[in-house]
Amino acid sequence: MRPIPDRAASFIARHESLRLVAYDDLNPNRRSFASVADVKGKATIGWGHTATVSPQDVVDRRRITQAEARALLLQDLNEARRKLYQVVKSPVIDSLTENQYAAILSFVFNLGANPGWTIWKRLNARQYDQVPAQMARFVNARVNGKLKKLDGLVERRNAEIALWSTAEPGSLAESPPSSVTRAIPTPPTPVEAKPLVQSNTAITAATQVVTGVSAGAVAIQQTVAPQAMQAEVLQKLVSILAIVITVCGVLLLVFQWMKRREAKR
Repeated sequence: MRPIPDRAASFIARHESLRLVAYDDLNPNRRSFASVADVKGKATIGWGHTATVSPQDVVDRRRITQAEARALLLQDLNEARRKLYQVVKSPVIDSLTENQYAAILSFVFNLGANPGWTIWKRLNARQYDQVPAQMARFVNARVNGKLKKLDGLVERRNAEIALWSTAEPGSLAESPPSSVTRAIPTPPTPVEAKPLVQSNTAITAATQVVTGVSAGAVAIQQTVAPQAMQAEVLQKLVSILAIVITVCGVLLLVFQWMKRREAKR
């Protein structure tokens, strides 16, 4: 597993209240309870370390030092890392920046890692730019049986999003489904232009132009057809060019006929 960065512990320490005496998290002023079962919320100590993780660490009136609180925090971060690796692929976790890794560890530390959450799908698809929007969804908590948006959770998510967004490694574009790609028409294959037939004399060339006028016009239209399909102006130019070739062929035919007539006189 990837080592836990110091910035993750420091970040969580800034956003979790430090209490060196065990307390009831739903009644922070209550510092005395007969047993964990007597606590209304969760028996807590240090930086959010609860009896749910290790009951033996949180007992009535227990006092700890800040160093001990730090050790408990690292213990909880190890548990958060274990949960993260259960829902996100190792290569994806390795691709995260230190800031992003710290942000997502804080997220799991605070909320857990339900496998059904969409945020893990976005991460595993390397859609890093979509992770902040997913984080921002987790700002509600159940209070007296009802879900309520809590300012503390909003502040925590905003801080995690800011840390995550410090440096993003770059998202992969989501590939369109095959139903979309199949609907995209395949562009026509351009028809290769046929080389013009060369002749040794002007008379032979004239004869070839006259006899091949129709074929020449069709060949030109085929050659530029793919482009002409996309531009109305180019279509008009193709038509004009075909007419010019036809007219030139006819003029050359008339010229040859007149030349032969002169020769007979």
